[in-house]
Amino acid sequence: MDECTLSAHKLFINSKSLSSKNTARYWQDFLEKNNFDFNSIEKIDMLNECPVIFDKLGNKFSIDFVNNKLSYVKPKGSIKMELISKAMGSGKHGLRLLDLSAGLAIDAVFLAQLGYAVTALERNPLIYLALSEALQKKPEKTQKLNLEFIFIDAIQYLKNQTLITDVIYFDPMFPEKIKSALPKQEMVFFKKLVGPDEDATEVLRAALKVKGIKRVVVKRPRKALALLKPMASIEGKLIRFDLYSGAK
Repeated sequence: MDECTLSAHKLFINSKSLSSKNTARYWQDFLEKNNFDFNSIEKIDMLNECPVIFDKLGNKFSIDFVNNKLSYVKPKGSIKMELISKAMGSGKHGLRLLDLSAGLAIDAVFLAQLGYAVTALERNPLIYLALSEALQKKPEKTQKLNLEFIFIDAIQYLKNQTLITDVIYFDPMFPEKIKSALPKQEMVFFKKLVGPDEDATEVLRAALKVKGIKRVVVKRPRKALALLKPMASIEGKLIRFDLYSGAK
């Protein structure tokens, strides 16, 4: 191929530049090391500024903090006015925030833009790589975000006795809606890739056992059942934030 090459896995489409080849090789090695199921992916196009991931049905998604203005460059109010920030305590509980399920990192980026110092966990190796790559692009913009991603399972991380944070945020995969239109193809693919978060209640219980945490916040669809009974909730038009007290 003249302009691009396929890796040994015939999965990565990358340019002939050394940096592109090295990135593709790093991704391949990382995914193999973490037992990623390559059968779920058709190709990963690394010719774009941020990699575009395709499944075998032609669905695709890409994580781009700079150019995806609809998801990541949103108008925002102050730390005291935004609903999601109110759920965190509007900063009065502290600005150190642990996000247990980064996913596409839409909330993590937004909270970092509001001024929180966000550590976001992601256990899917492919999603973690895409998040890390997105954070490295346009450093003059992304370096302003106090945001880091860690590849780890949330329960494993919560067992760390030296865990230092003020607020824990958890946004498990929403349950499927009944009698509703399918979301756009990117979300269909993403949900299939990351799975249903069947251990969400277990993750919440682990978070509530962490000593010194001032608040634990769980994001849910407005009418969905709570994972565990909260002490209070803050509702928007479509979503709800369930609030829990941290362990003493």
